[in-house]
Amino acid sequence: MEYDEGPDEEWIEDEGEPEDDLLACPSCHTAVHEDTQQCPHCGDWIVPVYPHHRSRRLVAAVVILLLVIALIMLTVR
Repeated sequence: MEYDEGPDEEWIEDEGEPEDDLLACPSCHTAVHEDTQQCPHCGDWIVPVYPHHRSRRLVAAVVILLLVIALIMLTVR
């Protein structure tokens, strides 16, 4: 009886992931799939950072802070 030891290298290469779906682990900089939650190389947790969303939050926080300051200034007068 013959046992299959797993896929051969050619099959793995054919099933390769597009480079667009890869990102670097923030700790060890190993390329990992974007949906990976924990780096298989160093074990560190991977939290994707989307700069566009972060900038929106920053703008919203600054606007709210300015509104609070304006309200305080108006009530002090």
